[in-house]
Amino acid sequence: MRKCVYTDDMSDSFGIDVGVGTIKIVSIVKGGEKGLILDSIGETKTPRVEWFKGDHTGKAMQTMVDSIKKLMSDLKLRTRQVTACLPEDEIASRVVHLPPLKEGEIKDALAFEAETFVPYPLDQVSIDYEIVEKDDMGRLTIFAIAAKKDLIKAYMKLFKMAGLDLVALESPAVSMRRVLSASVGGEGGVMMVDMGEKYSDLICVKNGNICFTRSMSVGGESLTRAISINLGMDMASAEEYKKAYGMRAAELEGKIKSAIEPVFVSMADEIRKGMSFYTEEKGGKIDLLVLSGGGANLPGLAEELTKLLGVEVQVIQPFLKIDTSKIKVPIDLNGEGCRFSLAIGLALRGLL
Repeated sequence: MRKCVYTDDMSDSFGIDVGVGTIKIVSIVKGGEKGLILDSIGETKTPRVEWFKGDHTGKAMQTMVDSIKKLMSDLKLRTRQVTACLPEDEIASRVVHLPPLKEGEIKDALAFEAETFVPYPLDQVSIDYEIVEKDDMGRLTIFAIAAKKDLIKAYMKLFKMAGLDLVALESPAVSMRRVLSASVGGEGGVMMVDMGEKYSDLICVKNGNICFTRSMSVGGESLTRAISINLGMDMASAEEYKKAYGMRAAELEGKIKSAIEPVFVSMADEIRKGMSFYTEEKGGKIDLLVLSGGGANLPGLAEELTKLLGVEVQVIQPFLKIDTSKIKVPIDLNGEGCRFSLAIGLALRGLL
């Protein structure tokens, strides 16, 4: 576990990213020359339990609660208000265009639209939205999000059992948009690839507004498994080789690159489809591809994507406009900060 605390000025709430591999917590307060100060950051491994499935009452849920409580205790967090998010692969979202409507009419219209993109019976889901744009004629562009009620109930129970007050339960896309806005700006078409352990999320933003999101069943574990199978290594060794050599053809005679090439090409194809969809929908092009998450720093990944897709690729620097000097951080925020992007986006709720 890695942890870090700054206790002079605690924030009113913190962000928590309950990921497949790790649970990450970030707390940010206003102040300092940059306007924002990092006051707490930490992570711990996520227990390998199916905590949000079933009846939400057994040992699996309690194991998750204990892990969160332990991390909070280590970080000496005094606030009990938290902002969290649902996993992108467990929700359905879409940008919807509606005629001029009153506020009270929007949800009824979305219930009709939801039949076209929600893969669950509508009586089992909860639908939320935000108005992205309203044109001169009053026509609405809305980012709609649908999640199963049982999933929402499980997250609410998790944080209640941990003694926390849930301020908001967001879509990852909403949180990541804040990080993009704070670190790379929101001009033009920007696509983020947030690489998790089991899944990666595509999030497309134009001028600060979400255009679309998509979850890919490719993550860091997929790349590690490819090395393990192709080169006959155990998963732990394959993970170390992946982190050390990645997509660099000059290293180890290109054996690591060759092993993960099929998975990489599959991921690149999904990104290309997303870029094409953006062009069809918006009539423009993606100006920048931003990599985030645990797999963003894979050696040679950004360079290979640039060559294959013909677009500028950057690894996000989410702490770029946040003062991190007040605390002693046990990780290299320039190199590993991208892993905390989602928790940062959650922590920034209400601060931007």
